[in-house]
Amino acid sequence: MRVRKISALAVIVAAAGLSLTACGGNDGSGAAAQSGTSASASSSTGGQGTTGASSGSSGDTSGGTGTGTAGSTGTGTGTGTGSGASGGTGKKAAARSGTAVSGAMCKTEHLGFSAAPAGVENEIVVNLKNTGSATCRMHGFPGVQLLGADGLGDRGPDAARTDTTAPAVTIAPGEETRFLLHYIPDTSGSGKTYTKLAVTPPNETVFDVMNLDGLKITVPATAGNAPDVYVDPIGYHTGTGK
Repeated sequence: MRVRKISALAVIVAAAGLSLTACGGNDGSGAAAQSGTSASASSSTGGQGTTGASSGSSGDTSGGTGTGTAGSTGTGTGTGTGSGASGGTGKKAAARSGTAVSGAMCKTEHLGFSAAPAGVENEIVVNLKNTGSATCRMHGFPGVQLLGADGLGDRGPDAARTDTTAPAVTIAPGEETRFLLHYIPDTSGSGKTYTKLAVTPPNETVFDVMNLDGLKITVPATAGNAPDVYVDPIGYHTGTGK
């Protein structure tokens, strides 16, 4: 009888063990299911990353960027920005603004040239008037060549630069700036007389032929070791103006 009781008890314990195992299996299946659900949800979150990338693609069309990633852990991020359209408008606006900005370098075609006595012997003032519709600026030395009555067919010496410091000059429409031209006169009686100038403004490649308005420059016909004509930078002041 003792043997039977022990065997019955063993059967009861084994049955209890099987029951516990079954319960544990159910819990594991639930955890796996729950884990699967979480992973699925996380994957959906990762899907938002894909949406972000798509939004980024739209952003790309407008000059934006977008990224989307979904990791193995089931997480995902997505960002998308687009500002290309407004950026393009900004560039166009800047370009338009650039064409309208005043203060560009003065062009020969927008300048009027005239000459006047400097009030000092052997010096002439050359005036440059802004005849354009926008403010412009100049800085540096002009190029100057003496011309005879026949213009370019009767060329004389080029003016050498002095050591004067060049100021920055801004000229509004209708305003003038000027420079001084110095020359060493002929004393031999056999010099050459010039009544015109070829003037090239600073930072320009186009010159203008101007009359000296009744003034004359007579220098030796043959140049010596030093130039006979010298030019100061733009920005000489006399009375009002620049």
